[in-house]
Amino acid sequence: MLSRAFVVLFVAMFVAMAGISMVSPLLPVYVQDDLGGPPVAVALSFSGLALAQLMAAPFLGRLGDTFGSKQFIVLGFAIYALGAIGYLFATTWHLVVFFRILSGIGAAGVFPMAMAYVGRIAPVGAEGRYMGWFSVAQIAGFGTGPLFGGALRDLFGTDFAFGAMAVMLGGTAFVTLLLLPRDRPEPAPLRSKDDRGVETVVPFRVLIRRPAVQASTLFVLLTSLGFGTASTWLAVYVISDEGLGTDSALFVGILLSSRSLINAAFQPYTGALADRMDRVMLVVVGLAIAGVAQFVVPLVPHNLVRMDFFGDVLVMAPWVLVALLIAGLAESLAFPSQQAIFVQIGRKVGMASIMGINSMGSSAGFLAGSLLGAVVKTQFGIASVFYFSGISAVVGLAAFVILMRRAADDLTSDAEAGTSSTLAQSRAVRLR
Repeated sequence: MLSRAFVVLFVAMFVAMAGISMVSPLLPVYVQDDLGGPPVAVALSFSGLALAQLMAAPFLGRLGDTFGSKQFIVLGFAIYALGAIGYLFATTWHLVVFFRILSGIGAAGVFPMAMAYVGRIAPVGAEGRYMGWFSVAQIAGFGTGPLFGGALRDLFGTDFAFGAMAVMLGGTAFVTLLLLPRDRPEPAPLRSKDDRGVETVVPFRVLIRRPAVQASTLFVLLTSLGFGTASTWLAVYVISDEGLGTDSALFVGILLSSRSLINAAFQPYTGALADRMDRVMLVVVGLAIAGVAQFVVPLVPHNLVRMDFFGDVLVMAPWVLVALLIAGLAESLAFPSQQAIFVQIGRKVGMASIMGINSMGSSAGFLAGSLLGAVVKTQFGIASVFYFSGISAVVGLAAFVILMRRAADDLTSDAEAGTSSTLAQSRAVRLR
């Protein structure tokens, strides 16, 4: 597993995710308090990148299966860095949303392509282990970023954090260009023959008809809807008077980081578990617990604790932190199994294609969640956002189970293929 390609992608993804997630505790509050944006602007400032991902990810996925993933990963990091630079010059919330959408084009190149690259080099039967370890880089980076982003904002201001994000992403693009081997995947899973015997690319409508593709796409759409709702409004809930009223971006960073870091810490173990147990069951149990944990955030005691930290006062709500730690631990049980299922499906329809389609579903859910969260907040108050988030996760699980029962063939054929599948997989990525 410790190949050059895996190590380069692991380090690059960790640094990049830390840089990207630095703005998680910053943008919603920056748009609302500094730029006077309405609730819909707060939602778009967090999830506007999903608009571009929604449109670009499936098509980039097809290109990745034909031409390889490396060039799209490098270009995606570079575009994301340009979006971070744009935040420094944005004087209205409209410009912040514009640069957030620009960043989404970069995200459409980075995330599905990186996951597809790792999926191609994962041996049959070890999908959970590979995706679990790679998820450590993603989730630990995402968890580290908000912590540093919140601290930099409190100590040096928002612009300093935006600048640091741009430097980290630009540096990652350069290092990936130099060190990541170029992949040349086999395009065979994307091709079929028409009535005249001419080989053609399988159209999207054919891919979407597969029960496994339907299951994975609908699952990430509905679960991302719940996650996007809670994540978008967590900073406002913690900082503003309508929620906890802590006025501490650092505590927001601690909440986001703690949830992600405990998730990352258990991924190697739960990834190995995904290779030995029923993956569908692990997804259901993990995300059911995570959904309940999100639901109870407004219900747990909100006793505030003040302490000196970095020469200032950090205001914390310990029970809210405990709820999000439980959510992160439960998600660590579900995510490796979820990604391993995607890899199995990707071997049938094209690895980058399935990752692109699922990125589209995730983006659609995340965008809908943040926007619906704005409606829920306006109509029922900010606490209701977390109730909506938890319920969405449960609905997503129910749909996932129903559809996965129809997709059993796609998840068993790998084992039936035996040694020939392993040999084919070893040829899926050629490094030069």
